[in-house]
This record gives sequence, C-alpha cells and structure tokens, in this order.
Amino acid sequence: MSKNNTTSPERNTEARGVPLGIYAKTDSANLTVDQSTGEITAGLPVDPRLFRCERFALKSVANRLLPTSRTSKCMRWRVPNQSLQVLKSKEHNKAFYTGLQICASVWACPVCAAKISERRRAELTTALALAKAREWDVFMLTLTVPHGLGDDLPALLKQIHAAWRSTTTSRAGQKLRKLLGIRGTIRALEVTHGQNGFHPHLHVLLFLDQGFSPQSVHHAFSPLWQQACERAGLPRPSDEHGCRVDDGTYAAAYASKWGLESELTKSHTKKGRNGSRTPWDFLRAVLDKSEGWQQSAILFRTYAEAFKGKRQLYWSNGLRDLLAMGEQASDEEIAAVQEDSSLMLAELTDEQWRAILRTKSESIVLDMAETHPEALPALLASILERAKKLATGTG
Repeated sequence: MSKNNTTSPERNTEARGVPLGIYAKTDSANLTVDQSTGEITAGLPVDPRLFRCERFALKSVANRLLPTSRTSKCMRWRVPNQSLQVLKSKEHNKAFYTGLQICASVWACPVCAAKISERRRAELTTALALAKAREWDVFMLTLTVPHGLGDDLPALLKQIHAAWRSTTTSRAGQKLRKLLGIRGTIRALEVTHGQNGFHPHLHVLLFLDQGFSPQSVHHAFSPLWQQACERAGLPRPSDEHGCRVDDGTYAAAYASKWGLESELTKSHTKKGRNGSRTPWDFLRAVLDKSEGWQQSAILFRTYAEAFKGKRQLYWSNGLRDLLAMGEQASDEEIAAVQEDSSLMLAELTDEQWRAILRTKSESIVLDMAETHPEALPALLASILERAKKLATGTG
C-alpha cells in the first residue's frame, strides 16, 4: 500500500486549563497515512519540551480515569525513605525527577511509555544493524483482522494472539518458516479505534535468509495467516488487507522511528485518520473536553483494562542469542534506569512537591532545570506562592 500526504486539523489550546502551546505544530507535508492500519505519522515538532508538557497533561487525565491503578501513583507518590531530586543528564542535557514511584505501563502512562519505547527503539535499530552484518534480509509484516463495534476487546486480543501462535506452532507454519529460512521475529502489538471499534494489529519484523522477495513472502504468508485466524475463531482476513509485507527499507524506517516521541511515530502518539483514533487521542479528548469526551473516557478505561499486563514488543525465542544482544530487560527495569552521569540541581521538600502537583508544574520545573537551572529556587518559591493562593481561593 502506498502512503499519501494528508493534513491534520488545528487544535484549540485556549481556555482549557493547560498551558498554551503544548501541542507542537508540524509540517503537513511530512504527514503520511498508513492505509492498512489507519495511522498517521507526523513530522518533527518545534520543540521536544512541548511533548513532555503534553505527556504530563495527558497523564493527569489517565490518573483521574484510573484512580486505583499504579499509573495514578506514578510520578506523584514519593519512594519511602528516598529524597526527591531534580537531576540533569550531563550527556543529553535532559532534566528528570528521581525518588518518585513509577508504573512502567507502556499502555496507560504517557510518561513511562516515552522512556520505555525509546529504549526499545534503540534495541530494534541495533538488531537491524546486526542482521545486516550477517547478510540477513529483514522484512516488515503487518497483520490485521476484520473487526466490528460489537467485538469484545479482551477476547479479540486473545484470538489474535492465538492466531499468531498458530503461525509458529502449526505444521504448516513450521514448514513455511523452514522454507523461508526465518531466523526469528520481533512482534509489536498496536491498536487504533474507529467507526468499526477497536482495531488491534501486529507489526512483525521478519529476520530471514536472503533469496526471497517481499512479494513471495506475502504470497506464502497470507494464506497461512488467514487459516490461523479462522482456526482461532476470527473472521477470515481479506486478501487485500489481512497481510502486507514490505522490504528492508520500510522495516528500517519503522525500527529507527519506533518509540521516538519527538517524531510522533509510536503507536501511543500516532494520530488516526478518518475518525480513527489512538488511546492517547482518548486522553486528548478528555483533556480538551471536546465533543464526546465522556465516551472517550469509557473507551480509554476499556482499553487500559484489556491491555494491562500485555507485552508491547516480543522477541521470538533465540533471536537475541543469534544476534548476541544479551537478555531483554523488562519494562520495569527500563523505566527504573537512571543515568549515572547526572547533576543534582535541586532537592524538593514535601511542601514543594505538593505545590508542583497542585499547580501542574511538573514540566515547567524540568524546562527551567534544562535552560536556566540557576533560576530554580525563584521558580520553586513562585510555585509555592501560587499553590497557597489556590488553596485559599485567592489565586
């Protein structure tokens, strides 16, 4: 399928309780549509800090929608017996907090998702480079299934998982993999929502011996996927949309951009087309109080519950060993990683942190730490004063 340029509607950031400008403007010429999944990827933003501001704003919505979840405590509750500090990386000049609890949810938490998916992106890029050095081919396989408004999302996810498992364990699947010389796969689970309801789908990087074209792989894999879906109780995918295979150029572009929140290319920051939306768009609708925001809140809760605990990125057994990449870190381990070469710019008291939360200044503090760290004391004092006014109803 080809990609076509499109434009995105202007967003009104006025009068909605969040700072102006948290939605970076993009060049419409860089917007492209994936016709098979309904996703739009956008060009480079004006300033990455604007996306950090949006992540904290969207996370505040997730906190309200999931009040009993780990996400509601993430980046809000302090770790017991540990100081809360503002640090800045010497290598990347990025500021961050330490001493706060984290949820490590790539599905429900915009803040944790950005950090985890960036680390995963680096792994994918490394894997492709190592595969190239071994003279393997890497193709991009996109798998979709027919879906409708009445589908039960948890059941649909189980069926898709069962269908994929069938492609690896069935006699026909094993024969095909041997025939194609598939060394391993990396599978990503993504989801959009449109007029036909939730649309979960798979993107799979196929690592295989050279000698086959994308067309021949598609010709061999498409009927296997159709049979696997039927065996799992799903409708038979169409010949046109059920399976797509793209060459190494497409695979490399996907891997290099996967997880880069600054490029709006990951599933949790993609924008849907023709009414198709991502779960992050649900949060944006609630934040904006746009038309139908109550339904968006329900959809986000449904999605978060269905995807809770699921792996977003899955490497087939043995592939990491073949590429000599070592063991795969868990999402929790990645989210907890803290750079060693960091400067401590401020140690926050409980009163200061409560004031930051009350005034929704988490991103503002980090912006100041990166640009004018010497002004942090004055900013913290100003935030304290504003929080007191809000508490007394005078601000």
